[in-house]
Amino acid sequence: MGLVTLASVSPELMQRQLVFAFVSFLVFGVVSQISVQTWWSWGEWLWKGLLLILLALLIFGRATRGAVAWIDLGWGLRFQPSQFALLATLCIALPRFSRQKMLRDTELAQLLWLIGAPAILILLQPDFGTVFLYAAAASTLLLWQKIPWQYWRIGLVSVLTFAVIGWNFLLQPYQQARITGFIAGGQADQASTGYNARQALIAVGSGQLFGRGLGHGSQSQLRFLPERQTDFIFASLAEEWGLVGSLVVIALYAYLIYFLLKPVPHLKDSKQSLFLIVTTVYLLAQTFVNIGMNVGLLPITGVTLPLVSYGGSSLLSTMVMLGIAQRIILQASAQQHLRIA
Repeated sequence: MGLVTLASVSPELMQRQLVFAFVSFLVFGVVSQISVQTWWSWGEWLWKGLLLILLALLIFGRATRGAVAWIDLGWGLRFQPSQFALLATLCIALPRFSRQKMLRDTELAQLLWLIGAPAILILLQPDFGTVFLYAAAASTLLLWQKIPWQYWRIGLVSVLTFAVIGWNFLLQPYQQARITGFIAGGQADQASTGYNARQALIAVGSGQLFGRGLGHGSQSQLRFLPERQTDFIFASLAEEWGLVGSLVVIALYAYLIYFLLKPVPHLKDSKQSLFLIVTTVYLLAQTFVNIGMNVGLLPITGVTLPLVSYGGSSLLSTMVMLGIAQRIILQASAQQHLRIA
């Protein structure tokens, strides 16, 4: 459905996305055959390599749309290494922090360093959408552990302090305008701060029950809808496929989440259980944020819809994580004779 919608609203990108999908499915097949223990053994190299790439990108990279987040590969292709931050962090952190126990001060500091170092580098790019998704999923590792209450209080104060500092010194004026425009709602300036959100709402609403049909969405075809192939792909899909098509997509996400979580209670290896949980949180947060901003429930952020939006890096990183999840589920099925699906 993502490829068909992309072919309708942005035909020039569809062939490229088709290649991305083909490569990603091949990678998925290869990854699903690799032992999960191999990924744990690669964890330190993956994490350190990611930090080096992100640091080099900050020093030598060029800004695109205000962020130094992509590596130019030539031929019009770009690679976004931050999409693989969660995978690298899980591979290094899970072997060390998968058992539920009360963390000592040094252990808590180490876990915070493993999670926080990539987050800081992504934040400096700055790529707030990616760092939000990364932090939302990676924080599951903290919630999994037993941490003294005084540290949670310190953490809450730190988050509030960082929010104030971030608002005043890190967010660009247009990013502040998105948030204030969302809070203002109908009172926002529809020609500037509220334009994107309003066009997305018009597109979603005009789809009605069965949609306008492929190639007949006025907002997406006439390009009133910005970023119709990435951030607002759901609005494009809702306009052309209607409520029925939108519910089909949401139902498919729900089944994917069910598929990932069903074996968790039966797994004896806590590392594998936690990997499935974190992957689920990541996909759920990404889906919820993207659809939420498309229908006006959340402020506009640069978050794509997983497996649907245009983009090779996002698709590839998602398929690698799903490939590892597939390996875990297949092992669980073989060992315990579970009916997973």
